[in-house]
Amino acid sequence: MEIKVIACDVDGTLTSDSGLLDLYAVQTIRCLEAVGLPVILVTSRDYMTAWSLSAFLGACRTVVAENGALVVPESDFRSNRLSNILGETAKIERGLTVLREVFGEHLSVYRTPNRVCSAVIERSFDTGEGNTILAERGVGARLLERGTVCHLIDEDTNKGQGTRRAAELLDFEAENVVAIGDSSNDLELFGVVGYSIAVGNAPEAVKEQVNYACSACFGAGFCEGVKHVLPHLSFPAARRLP
Repeated sequence: MEIKVIACDVDGTLTSDSGLLDLYAVQTIRCLEAVGLPVILVTSRDYMTAWSLSAFLGACRTVVAENGALVVPESDFRSNRLSNILGETAKIERGLTVLREVFGEHLSVYRTPNRVCSAVIERSFDTGEGNTILAERGVGARLLERGTVCHLIDEDTNKGQGTRRAAELLDFEAENVVAIGDSSNDLELFGVVGYSIAVGNAPEAVKEQVNYACSACFGAGFCEGVKHVLPHLSFPAARRLP
């Protein structure tokens, strides 16, 4: 196994248990980038947030946003031209229409102007029931739970698909990527990469499906995961990371 790229989730993976960015995780990202190892952020957040976060962290300027529905390299961000939209916005619109028909006033959609191919909905109904309804209507969209909200996304997009596209844009193969995450919506990401790592706060069902499960949680788990794969990094200087 030769690792040339690290792809990581943000919330619950680079943060502390209080939701703040873990400073040691930030330091680790900057050290990795300094020796030539790109760190791709793969997140459910919108592309503006994801790309700005990557810039401030010192991470790779190619990001995977909206659970894989959108991949944004630096050239797209600078030109304000999104050329790697992997999902269909029409499916999201149809999904919202169906959910409103069924749940009516109980459906609360958050205003998120920077989202391109997903929607954030208050979780005031059963997500499983919502997904059953969407499937029965043939909408082509699905719901993902994220705490007190759920995300409506194109059912044909996921973090794995987005990461594969990001690797292509950076001239790498998916098998040269190590992925680090914390939740069930990272499983599709884990499925396309060469090596997968779950931080300690991940559910047991997720830990059972990765190559390595960290004992440390949140941002500290990210740092542990990076140290675990140091011997396999393709850049000799990276093996001397603190």
